[in-house]
Amino acid sequence: MTPDQHQIREGFAGQRSAVLPRSVVATWLANDPLFDMVPSDVGLFPEAQWHYVDRPKGSTQLILIYCVSGEGWATIADHTFRIHAGQALLVPPDTPHLYGADQHNPWTIYWIHLAGRKTRSLLQLLDLDPASLMLYPGHDPALPSLFERILYLLDSGYSDESLRLASMATHQMATHLVSIRHRQPHGEDSHRANIKSVIDFMNKALDRKLTLEELAAHASMSKSHFTYIFKKRTGFAPLDYFLRLKMQRACYLLDTTDLPVKVIAMQLGFDDSLYFSRRFRLIHNCSPIQYKAVQKG
Repeated sequence: MTPDQHQIREGFAGQRSAVLPRSVVATWLANDPLFDMVPSDVGLFPEAQWHYVDRPKGSTQLILIYCVSGEGWATIADHTFRIHAGQALLVPPDTPHLYGADQHNPWTIYWIHLAGRKTRSLLQLLDLDPASLMLYPGHDPALPSLFERILYLLDSGYSDESLRLASMATHQMATHLVSIRHRQPHGEDSHRANIKSVIDFMNKALDRKLTLEELAAHASMSKSHFTYIFKKRTGFAPLDYFLRLKMQRACYLLDTTDLPVKVIAMQLGFDDSLYFSRRFRLIHNCSPIQYKAVQKG
């Protein structure tokens, strides 16, 4: 993903940026401000060809990159992302990362570094999977407007008023991002529908041996992202949940039919009835025969 040559961190035609001295940021935060999150760095890089940043030890700040046009890429803690126009990337504090512009269609980006205890709260509210640190605001006019306001304020100096107003604008941006996160088509609302669809798929395939790859593909997610979202939604790993659905169906068949255990096992995709019985005992703490012998109702 990284360019073979011409790796440039900054110095693009038309770029604008403002960087606060770290001592100013530290003093502001140490005084226990009303708004405990402040931008330490902010900027605009237009058509940033050969843009490339490598931080093996990460940054102490939370970094937000909003792609206005073009494309870029990032690798964060062994996860690789493509960033397109209308998408935003979050880089958590103290996380190794590198990112840069696409060689053939270099991005135009607004970027900001956020410092303060509230950055952790923001990450919690955004609730992003480490394997998918993306937001999908689209071409939202509010974001460039907020970036421009913060740029203007930090360019105005380091007075308490400038920092207070910049911090207020940062919190407004954070609130806007959280709102986007929970209404966006790639966000939790979509995940809810995806997971329900997967569970419906499982219920229709109780006679099969599904793989994690099949389930993730059905949800249109990577395996790692799907596993994270599914467990968060249900409390169980996907294949464990599928097994429990099978055993729930087994209980129904044991309660309502006189089918032999071997036949029930076959109907639920088990070639070996002894293995089926072991899995049943693992879930219900008794064998299928013992379960059937217990009077119900």
